[in-house]
Amino acid sequence: MKRLIFSASVLAVLTACNGGSNKTNIELVQNMMDQPMVKSQGWIPEEGDKTQMRVPPKHTVSRHQYVYKYADDIAGADRQPNPLAGQMGAPVLEAGRKAYDIYCAVCHGHTGAGDGSVAEKMAVKPRNLINADAKSYTDGRIFHAITSGRGVMGSYASQIPDVETRWKIVNYIRTLQK
Repeated sequence: MKRLIFSASVLAVLTACNGGSNKTNIELVQNMMDQPMVKSQGWIPEEGDKTQMRVPPKHTVSRHQYVYKYADDIAGADRQPNPLAGQMGAPVLEAGRKAYDIYCAVCHGHTGAGDGSVAEKMAVKPRNLINADAKSYTDGRIFHAITSGRGVMGSYASQIPDVETRWKIVNYIRTLQK
């Protein structure tokens, strides 16, 4: 009999924690469900235009995040080697062309001459990628422009997160320059 009363009281206590099918649960520990947080694309007015929840805390590196070490070192960026240098086969160039057509051709044009569909409406015209000046750029400089931006061109690192795809675009631009 004592076991039955004990079991019934335990069942009653456990049932009391549930608010019913149309009500939230009764929280024994407050502030566990209602924590202040920022959604991945959220915005904190006090921090201005700073992106939220995308960058790991200072002095840490996420396992899946590529850290571009030349973001503030333009000279170092010019000297960085192209890991796909000399790989001008069809798979590399086709992937580079597809990404170029999606992200770059709108401004730089399909031939790289800076005559894309929006170029005529821009106050500062896009760079001509096939002239002699652009042909003298190192692969690292072109990669740096895609990754960190250059002049009025913003960074495309968030639109093209795959580093290898950015290098494939560099190789494709080299074929346009021939």
